[in-house]
Amino acid sequence: MFRSIRLAACTLACSIAATSIAADNGKANAKPGKADSRSSAQVCAAKLQGLYGFHCHGSAFNGVVFGPVTFVGIVEGKGNGIYDGHGTLSSSSGSILTHFAGPATFGANCLGHVDYTTNDIVQPDGTVVAHLPPASFDFIGVDGGKEILGAGVAPPGVTGDQVPRLACRLVRVR
Repeated sequence: MFRSIRLAACTLACSIAATSIAADNGKANAKPGKADSRSSAQVCAAKLQGLYGFHCHGSAFNGVVFGPVTFVGIVEGKGNGIYDGHGTLSSSSGSILTHFAGPATFGANCLGHVDYTTNDIVQPDGTVVAHLPPASFDFIGVDGGKEILGAGVAPPGVTGDQVPRLACRLVRVR
């Protein structure tokens, strides 16, 4: 049994390595004049541009207590790395409509980080009721950008109950 598990693990590792090598060879064999002159951050932003539906669940400070929350809505990734969306945040204190927007940065392998510096409570007509502190998320595009997986992270200097503990899944709508 353990030999079968080791063999399966080795097979998986070898296939991942082969895929990676094939992808690298494809880049090395690219035709002259066809090189992508964009920065890696621009390439990552372009892969994840489009409209996504999202669902987040976990725990966060709702203004009164730290407790369970869910968050559902839409967010659009622009080709320039700006993300802009609307959603409904639900907690034990009730539900609120939100608008959020902010810039993303990308690191190795397109691992992204977005700071939603615009983070507002809004009325159904779009009127801003209150400005909330920025919200930050780390994320990665999967399945060729058809989905994004993310998690709420602490903005600089924020600790304790102010740190959201949210797991998010985004699925491309179009």
